[in-house]
Amino acid sequence: MSLLTPYLAMHGVPVTWKHKTGNDGDDDIFTSSTITVLWAHGARVVRTAQGDELHCQAICKTEAEIVAGDVITFESRDYPVLGLVGAAYDGSMRSVALG
Repeated sequence: MSLLTPYLAMHGVPVTWKHKTGNDGDDDIFTSSTITVLWAHGARVVRTAQGDELHCQAICKTEAEIVAGDVITFESRDYPVLGLVGAAYDGSMRSVALG
């Protein structure tokens, strides 16, 4: 359990997380699951954990191990994960920028 757990229970929204699980030689293979996130919508410029500047459409905070290249579907729209914005010292919660 992370510090984010009580906030997710009270204010979280369900989204579909499509994460890459492999490649069949031509295309990436994705697996979908429903996770709960804190959602912040709005265009902004953020700096990733690696120091890159990204222009994103939304940011979400979650306990799931989302990485760049994954896709988050919220309200019938796909948002590609652009990069990791921040993570807790113990890895229990992550903030990711969405395109």
